[in-house]
Amino acid sequence: MPRIARVFIKTGLIYFLASLLLGLAAEFNWLQFPGIVPLFWHLLMVGWITQIIFGVSIWMFPGRTREEGFKAQLWGWLTYIFLNMGLLLRVIAEPATYLITGSVWSVLIVISAVSQVAAALAYIIELWPRIQSKEQRRRQRKKKRKRQKSQNTSGNN
Repeated sequence: MPRIARVFIKTGLIYFLASLLLGLAAEFNWLQFPGIVPLFWHLLMVGWITQIIFGVSIWMFPGRTREEGFKAQLWGWLTYIFLNMGLLLRVIAEPATYLITGSVWSVLIVISAVSQVAAALAYIIELWPRIQSKEQRRRQRKKKRKRQKSQNTSGNN
């Protein structure tokens, strides 16, 4: 399993635990603050469900490269960074918009949303080339072998 997939899944599990604790705290009145319900749902659906879906799909669809690292898996890492930056901004700004009047918190909510949209776009860019039929993958491997063969024969001369 690629490192990026493991990071997505582990982070998703952390968000699951956080949303579970937040939901229990809200349900049993252990912790109450304005915006706790939307924050709970955001952590659950985007933090847990979306992270798990992204991680498993990046793992299960054949990759562009088998190399690890940021540069080799740039779009996957950008997806992770944008998604989690948006979530963390949401965790900070959501309660603050209810407690403190001021446009700065509303701007942070908008930046959070834009960051999550950027994550969705980066995810699509990462996954789109991976969605191929067996025949398309077979043709792609054949072209790659031909290129390697022609490079080997021109390099030997």
